[in-house]
Amino acid sequence: MKNKLKREKNKTMTEQVYEKLEDLIVFCEIEPGTVLTEAEISEMVGAGRTPVREALRLLANESLVNISRIGVLIPEMSGSTQLQLLEVRRAILQLCVKSAIDRLTELDKKSLQELVNIVDEQDDVEFLHWLKERHRILAKCSKNQFIYEELRNVQGLSHRFWYYYAKKDDHQKGKVLHKKILEAVIAQDKESAEKYVDDLIDYLEAFVRSHAI
Repeated sequence: MKNKLKREKNKTMTEQVYEKLEDLIVFCEIEPGTVLTEAEISEMVGAGRTPVREALRLLANESLVNISRIGVLIPEMSGSTQLQLLEVRRAILQLCVKSAIDRLTELDKKSLQELVNIVDEQDDVEFLHWLKERHRILAKCSKNQFIYEELRNVQGLSHRFWYYYAKKDDHQKGKVLHKKILEAVIAQDKESAEKYVDDLIDYLEAFVRSHAI
């Protein structure tokens, strides 16, 4: 097996395979519309069939793959799907920031400030991983485990659409909007945080409409 995946001490093989496949799909290194077998995917990521199968189930929960008898399908891009996802993201992110502000600790503020401090330094690829960490930490601040699960379930497809079409100016605008949300949460300014969430989702909806085929 080529490029066999090496086990990391703090992650299971399933988690490693999931992250590798997520990156391949989100950054369209596996083209939308591609159909693959489990064996082909195992060869591609350098891992056994069991962790690949488990990772694919997780990705299917996030609609990043469709599993059927003919194989594993990478879904095509869909503007209408993106707008539906953003409708859900708006509601969940609003709930997340309100809950985080109500339950914020000094340790939470420190974690959020660390994210704010480094966001401007992130390149386009690093920004995706920053966003994933942002989702995790902000959801943790909400003290509601289900918020993180719901955010994760809608973010993968949104990120794929974004990275397929986004230009440098889009990435910069995205950083500014995400940063404003975190700064408002740190300040425990609920009104501003909710406004910045709406600003972000409004911007993303306009982005989708401008690129939807």
